[in-house]
Amino acid sequence: MKKNIFIDGEAGTTGLQVYEKLSKHPYVDIMPVDQSKRKDISYKKEMLVNSDVTFLCLPDRGSIETVQIADKLGEKSPIIIDASTAHRTNPNWSYGLPELGDNYRKSLENSKRIASPGCYSTGANVILKPLISQGILSQNIPIIINAVSGYSGGGKSMINYFKKTDHEPFFNYGLKLDHKHLPEIIYHNKLELIPIFSPSVGDFIQGMIVSIPLHFSWFNDKVDTAKIQNLIEEFYSGAEFIKVLKKDEGISDNGYFRPDNLVGTNYLDISVFGNDDNDQLIICARLDNLGKGASGAAIQCMNIALGFEETIGL
Repeated sequence: MKKNIFIDGEAGTTGLQVYEKLSKHPYVDIMPVDQSKRKDISYKKEMLVNSDVTFLCLPDRGSIETVQIADKLGEKSPIIIDASTAHRTNPNWSYGLPELGDNYRKSLENSKRIASPGCYSTGANVILKPLISQGILSQNIPIIINAVSGYSGGGKSMINYFKKTDHEPFFNYGLKLDHKHLPEIIYHNKLELIPIFSPSVGDFIQGMIVSIPLHFSWFNDKVDTAKIQNLIEEFYSGAEFIKVLKKDEGISDNGYFRPDNLVGTNYLDISVFGNDDNDQLIICARLDNLGKGASGAAIQCMNIALGFEETIGL
């Protein structure tokens, strides 16, 4: 039998992408939503009870309120996959990035509470986790995270802003150094120092690059570019959706590393750019901010939780 799916917030940027992907999934049926009743508690309770999986594509407050309703349902509660930031550092929830290790993947299996990761934090976490978990990089170094995203990451308001003729072509934001994705980056890597995170938005709708520059002197062992490349390749050797690119792979003929190569997919590329003469490297993660950074990751988690093949629908 097919699983019944309730998408709470299906009209939003992430919700639309979840709907589009699930409409092609062979093992699910998407439940129609009466938009006039969507905020009615009794109606929401009915939708939750009748669903096998509920995707929350809502602001944090809306997600928290819906989870409170679901928790009161006991055994009748569906699997909840929350795309907001509300539960990503909650130890009672599974974190939806199975590539971070066997413990993350096993936590998702048969889980009923799953927090889908943020797009920026997905990029940062897949860069940091192999280095920190192997003990080659300490948790108390001054990490700097630079990132650029397509404007769809800002939702409808930012999409509408970029339709204006006088919009900026590029801008940095989060300049109070308190971006909402920082807590999950710190939490899932047990970082002792708060990273400096500098996000930005460019004049393109989808795609993302997250970059972390590192000095060789920050590592606990003697390293070079090849050693870091091999370590990350080995860590993700069994990952369905993460590919560690070889030297110069994925770079244009002009020598450019662009952010939108993976739009429309659930894939993520990791590239290691190093200069052994300078004892420096930059590690980059490239992904679709609405794919592996949002809707694709959520559906990947659903597949794992339900015991489906991980790649179905993706």
